[in-house]
Amino acid sequence: LAVEAKEPYTAGHSKRVGFYATKIAEAMGLDEEAKKTIHYGGILHDVGKIGVRDDILLKISSLTRDEQEVMQKHSLIGEAILKPLQSLNKVAQLVRTHHERYDGTGYPGKLKGEEIPLGARILVVADSYDAMATDRPYRKRLTLDQIKEEFRQGSGTQFDPRVVEVLFVLLDDRERRFTIGKSDSQ
Repeated sequence: LAVEAKEPYTAGHSKRVGFYATKIAEAMGLDEEAKKTIHYGGILHDVGKIGVRDDILLKISSLTRDEQEVMQKHSLIGEAILKPLQSLNKVAQLVRTHHERYDGTGYPGKLKGEEIPLGARILVVADSYDAMATDRPYRKRLTLDQIKEEFRQGSGTQFDPRVVEVLFVLLDDRERRFTIGKSDSQ
């Protein structure tokens, strides 16, 4: 709520990321503890944005290189906020690593592939999906076909291909159920 109060255009984003990430974790067969950690990671992934200046956080135009560096610190700030709470140590690790990229070009640690915790690899997909599927001040939401294309292009570079595959199964299932329900009511 504190992040959303500071960044109102993302209302509901953290809850949706927690929801999507949990659905992906369930579809991947993860245990209850892992699903719970990933759920909380989704809800708290952007908590570090509390420590980012409003002029950067709310900027609609492209960020400068210096502003990008400040924005990238939100994952470390989030980890620092959560780490003192022993019960959230695993969540803090996911908050720290949710901007790592599968090809090793992410931040803050330039982790690659399996070095990135699975929960963080799930969070980046859930976070990106929600960002693409909702209107933002700088662009309108993407269509489902556009979203899938973005994930296809980023699979293996930004995103773990296994997590993308699971997302596609979930999206196809949701689309199939929606289409069936729609034709049943006609």
